[in-house]
Amino acid sequence: MSANGRTTSRVVHEVVAETLIAYGTECLFGLIGDANLFMVDSFVKNKDVRYIAATHEASAVLMALGYAQRTGRIGVATITHGPALTNAITALAEGAKGSIPLVLVCGDTPPDNLQHLQKINQRELIAAAGAGFIELRKRETVAEDIATAFRKAQLERRPIVLNMRVDLQWEPCDVVPTKLRMPETRALVPASEDLDEALGIIAGARRPIILAGRGAASADAREALVKLARQIEAPLATTLKASGLFEGEPWNLGVFGGLSHPATVDLIVQSDCIIAFGASLSRHTTEQGSFVRGKRIIQIMSRPTDLASNVVPTIGLVGDAALMANAMCDMLQAADIEPSGFAVGEPPQRDSIIEQAASKPKALPTGVVDIDFALARLNNATPPIRTLVTDLGRFVTTAWLAFPVTAPENLIHTVNFGAIGLGLSQAIGAAIASAGEPVVMVAGDGGFMLGGLSEISTAVRENLALIIIVCNDNSYGAEHIQFTNRSMNPELSMIGSPDFAAIAKAMGAAGVTVRSEADLDVACHAISNLSGPLLIDLKLDANHIPMR
Repeated sequence: MSANGRTTSRVVHEVVAETLIAYGTECLFGLIGDANLFMVDSFVKNKDVRYIAATHEASAVLMALGYAQRTGRIGVATITHGPALTNAITALAEGAKGSIPLVLVCGDTPPDNLQHLQKINQRELIAAAGAGFIELRKRETVAEDIATAFRKAQLERRPIVLNMRVDLQWEPCDVVPTKLRMPETRALVPASEDLDEALGIIAGARRPIILAGRGAASADAREALVKLARQIEAPLATTLKASGLFEGEPWNLGVFGGLSHPATVDLIVQSDCIIAFGASLSRHTTEQGSFVRGKRIIQIMSRPTDLASNVVPTIGLVGDAALMANAMCDMLQAADIEPSGFAVGEPPQRDSIIEQAASKPKALPTGVVDIDFALARLNNATPPIRTLVTDLGRFVTTAWLAFPVTAPENLIHTVNFGAIGLGLSQAIGAAIASAGEPVVMVAGDGGFMLGGLSEISTAVRENLALIIIVCNDNSYGAEHIQFTNRSMNPELSMIGSPDFAAIAKAMGAAGVTVRSEADLDVACHAISNLSGPLLIDLKLDANHIPMR
């Protein structure tokens, strides 16, 4: 109550915070500034939510992207205006290209202050990054505008920026947020000639393979696809982003694409039909089209536009993966279709490619270790139930092979935009979501210096179960390869990396430098006794990093 006895109104920044919480925001990632500090202050006064402060605006957005991938929920972040937004553009582009739902509450300057030092056309910047834009219009529409941002993030599968002008934030506002209800997005199975033709193709296939992408990575989709695979006797495979979906199934072929095991490649070559659920069939999955050439392709996607992105399928169907697979099972059973006989008997053995390579470590100069051998040792020291995050570099395929995951949500993909330096922040977001389950983050030295060093402090402050492995070859790997492939001097690609383990220790984390097998023993022991962030600095030879 005010001194005169009248009810004191809440103000806009308080209602924004209340609405974020009412709409399910349990964790907010951010960096405060002029245009969002009061909203964040209102948010943290609620004891049932968590605020994670980043040291850079891009990191705040990336943390929310990692959190969204790990949880399957909408990530939420907040930054201020102007340079804060320009700092975050690469992170927004990563989220847009990766189809990751995110709401970014972004401050903006007052419209009447044309000389404001940080004034910039934020709408155009956001559009250029591929993200969506929603304006917080006025105090009466706070809850409505935030609801629109959440719905668009979910339905459009991309970051949506909620533009929050600083001049609105102290205006009186008595809006009460209502429950947010998301529209049903599981499309019904179409009754069409295309579905009938697809069933005919499946019925006639002698060597079908069922392929699941990230769009079919849910528990109900897994159950339905396994049921269909058993019914038609087809092996199961996944794209990289859906890794681990069929863990435990005897005819699980693992990843379909450039990272396929040789035994999986043999069966892909033999196959005559690929039934792809929620997989975009990118050039990485299809090995530049060679894995699908001459085969009949049935592709099922939840959005019509996704059927026109890469390979042209024989039949393209729009529908939910689980609903479609269950309908196919029922219709094939009703037609009394005989199984193919392709996935019968003893399934192929898929020994770890990295373990095989590590069994014969390369003879290298003193002071460096073999990357295959080192990552295999570190994998064996890490609990099998963990989350893997990788930055981008020539080490990345080796890391994906070295640290297999048991479920799609345990692989955080950070390379949708082809940018280095996005790994550690997304790993922090994933670790916040993992409730103490370990997170392994593998980065190169160049990428880690670009986007990792400062956020070690965040990992330490939150005491995260985070294992950071820096593949330190003192170079920018892709550029080193281009120079050496042309027999040119690679000196320009050499960067003289610092002592990362010492830096980690100085910032409060544990650190181990690995130059030998004895050092690897120390690193493995540190993993076994993990009690907070741990950085392992792998010293590698730039001339001996395999490209897979």
